Amino acid sequence: MLKKCRWLVNNFEEIFIVSSLGMITICMFAQVISRYVFNASLVWTEELSRYFFILLAFSGLSYGIRNKAHLRIDLFETFIPKLKKPFEYFTDVCFAGFCILMLRPAHESVLFLARSGQVSPALEIPIFIIYIPLAVGLVLCLLRIAEKYIKYFWEYKNSGKIAEEAQNG
Repeated sequence: MLKKCRWLVNNFEEIFIVSSLGMITICMFAQVISRYVFNASLVWTEELSRYFFILLAFSGLSYGIRNKAHLRIDLFETFIPKLKKPFEYFTDVCFAGFCILMLRPAHESVLFLARSGQVSPALEIPIFIIYIPLAVGLVLCLLRIAEKYIKYFWEYKNSGKIAEEAQNG
């Protein structure tokens, strides 16, 4: 059970990304078949695809942090390799600050839309549900940044202990 939970924590971004991409593909395929075979368009497929794309984008944020896959300009790091780690720390602090800064407006938007009772045009889904991935994505980004530095800390701590044991042993 614990192994399954650990696997889920390590892979849930991929699950959301692959599921969202699969649903977008299915919806767009259904729309193409509906238009060109049956000469009638489905009104809900484009809207559903857009909502899955939003989920995909915000899942991709934390996935990028976990895998160090975000685009970066590494001009300084290329010419001055000693600055690689300090720039990495600096960009992570800036991104964490941005996430913290955006959490309140994201939360307020979700609450405002929940109180408004607004629904989407085709699917009639409450609009606040569409905005939840924004807030969740920001929290996941903060958690992945924290996870990254906890791992760095444990690696540093363990490498220090190994070095001490090698000197004493």
